[in-house]
Amino acid sequence: MLKKMPLRLRLTFLTILLLTICCVGLTLILNLSAFRMVDMIEATSMTPAKSTVEEKIPSPLNDTALSIPTPPSTISQSARKGFRLESIFYMMLIISFGGALTYYISGKALKPVNELSCQMKKRNVLNLSEDIEIPKAKDEISDLTLSFNEMMHKLNEAFLMQQRFSQSAAHELRTPLAVLQTKVEVFKKKKSHTSEEYESLIEVIGNHTNRLIALVKNLLDMTNMEDLELNEEISLKNLVDDVASALSLLSKDKNILINLPSDDRTVLGNYDLLYRAFYNLIENAIKYNNANGQIDISIIFGGEKSVVEISDTGIGIPQDMQQIIFEPFFRVDKSRSRQMGGAGLGLSIVKTIIDKHNGEITVTDNKNGGSCFKIVL
Repeated sequence: MLKKMPLRLRLTFLTILLLTICCVGLTLILNLSAFRMVDMIEATSMTPAKSTVEEKIPSPLNDTALSIPTPPSTISQSARKGFRLESIFYMMLIISFGGALTYYISGKALKPVNELSCQMKKRNVLNLSEDIEIPKAKDEISDLTLSFNEMMHKLNEAFLMQQRFSQSAAHELRTPLAVLQTKVEVFKKKKSHTSEEYESLIEVIGNHTNRLIALVKNLLDMTNMEDLELNEEISLKNLVDDVASALSLLSKDKNILINLPSDDRTVLGNYDLLYRAFYNLIENAIKYNNANGQIDISIIFGGEKSVVEISDTGIGIPQDMQQIIFEPFFRVDKSRSRQMGGAGLGLSIVKTIIDKHNGEITVTDNKNGGSCFKIVL
């Protein structure tokens, strides 16, 4: 029953209950003490100097009235009854007054909570970014308001990310499908076709089908990492050396110099996942590097953590985009990425892998130009 009551009424009810218990207990104690004292007084033999209460009884001998004192027991019984009634009356008065005062004070105290609740109810998808004014008093309500504002900011960022993801995913899927549809419709308009036209159509269909398959595979890979175990001992130096060796032909085509780390560090994880993460990072460092550029890879000791830095001398990433490059389908230079066959999922997959290993990845500007990715495992 209490759980269904408003907080103000619940607080008032509990206060009245507490007051009732205290007042009843205090009344019983006072009554027992008073009655005990009356019994002690009555038990004490005293000769009264003058009767305070008298009753006049006619005498058969004469017409004058004799004054006879009222027995002490009658006085004490009357006093007991009066004291009991007064104590009960004042007990009820204190309980009623205390309950009313509690209801009033709790209303004042809970007013900021009611205002905060009203503000929360007004929040929707359209105004998630609007902050609720934080009360000047540094109390729990202020902390709650601050926490609510922070939660709204995170929700707003999540909604924006979801919106960008939906738009980008729709765009990436729509582009190859639109090309396929256009090619097929143009092809159907002609009654006869040459072998070259058939080969051209098949090639276009094959290319865009492969692009769709790769896109769907990347999306599935991002969601199918939960069941993989992370209990392998992995040498980061050997891992980076293997990736650099696999990308040696690509680096030679652009005459990119890759400086491999001399130090080593062992971490626990899944080799295939980390291989894919570092492969994507180093491949991007080559693709978006300038001709005759350079890539520096270093392994730094960070106490219980291992830090890998991958720096390049490429085109770099604008600072206003460095916080959102790990979102799915995001690309700094969309035209250039599309020419290189990218769908904007590489860095998102990298971040998903690093997060699964309880790590962290950040990007900053390289002091020699380009970008510097820092991976903490």
